[in-house]
Parts: sequence; C-alpha cells; structure tokens
Amino acid sequence: MSMHWNFIKTNWFSLAIVLLLLVALFRNGFKGPIQHFLVGGNGSAIEKLTEHPMETTLGLAVAHTEEPLPPAAVDQATSTAFLKRFAAVAVSERKKFGIPASILLASAFLNSHAGLQPAGQKANNFFELPCTGDWEGETATVGSRCVRKYETPWASWRDYSIYLTTREWFGAVHKASGKDWKKWTKSLEGKDISSIANFNEKLEEVIVYYRLYDLDHR
Repeated sequence: MSMHWNFIKTNWFSLAIVLLLLVALFRNGFKGPIQHFLVGGNGSAIEKLTEHPMETTLGLAVAHTEEPLPPAAVDQATSTAFLKRFAAVAVSERKKFGIPASILLASAFLNSHAGLQPAGQKANNFFELPCTGDWEGETATVGSRCVRKYETPWASWRDYSIYLTTREWFGAVHKASGKDWKKWTKSLEGKDISSIANFNEKLEEVIVYYRLYDLDHR
C-alpha cells in the first residue's frame, strides 16, 4: 500500500495529465456521428444517419454529404419531430394493412414536406389526398386545389391506407412486393399516388437517408 502511495506522490503530475486526457476523450465520445431518438410510446427508435454540419439556404437545411439528401429538405429538428410523431402510427398501419411502415412514413414526409405543407396544417391531410367523387367527408381549399380534410391526423393515415388498398393495382403490388420496401418503391412507379415527380425514387431516398426500413421490423 505504501509503495502505491509513494508512486502516486512521486508521479501525481503525470497522472493528473493522463486523467485530464481521459476525461476529454470520454466527453468527445458523446459527440459521435450517430444520433438516436425515441419514437411513439413503445420506446422504439429510429437511428438517424450521420449528423452533418448544416447551412441554411433559402430556408432549407442542406447537409454537406455525398449521401442522398431527403427531397423534402427541411431543418433537422422539424424532420426529427415529424418522424418521431408518426413512426408508431406507420407501424400500426403496416400491421393492419400490410404496407411497409417505411413506405407510409416516407410518403407522409414527402407529400406534406415534413408537415409544413398547408394541407397538413389546415386539413390534417399529410398525404395531399385530393377531393374525389367518392369522398363524402369535409374538404379544404389549398391554393386552387381541393383536398380532403380530416378531424385528426390519425384519420389522414387511415384514409391513406384505405385509399391505397382499394386501388385496382394494389393486390398485384402487394403480392409481388410482400414486405420488401425496395420492391414497393419500384412497384409504385407510375401509380399516380402523388403529384411529386419521380415519387418512387424520392421514396427510396428518404427511406435510406432516415433508415426508415428499421420500422418494418417493429
């Protein structure tokens, strides 16, 4: 014991330097590239990709990265809040209707611009579903367009699931794609379910960028 104490007294300055270095390294360890955040009430998590330095251009956050950027590029806080808000709903709809949660959540993210589009804010319509001849619910006017209006955000999600599953092509797509989100994005090409150009390609970009495919296994 006395030998250990003599060693400490003799080398206290060197030990202090080493300790300070270890503390600095430990603190920096919490600033790594991966950020985790909880979604829904069940404690599940979406693992977001590398957090890159951001700069604001015309109100849109642009990440300095060679990885695909989300087409609906918005600031990180808004994107995270939107995905966190609806991830559990996407999983629930997947279990009921057999549509991958990643496809549903990416569709809502794109069509509503992470909840910033007027249809989402004015009418709880996060999929930009238009008024159709068979729609008997409330409506709202966004610009020059008539869109479906819902009492709750959840009603928007359920109507979108029903809308997809009642398309003539849905049975064939579901049978061919199964639980494979990549096959879904390819099968949805040209299905006229969004006004966004190259919608199926943008779906894939969003799913990969935010790793939404993890939700397909919740």
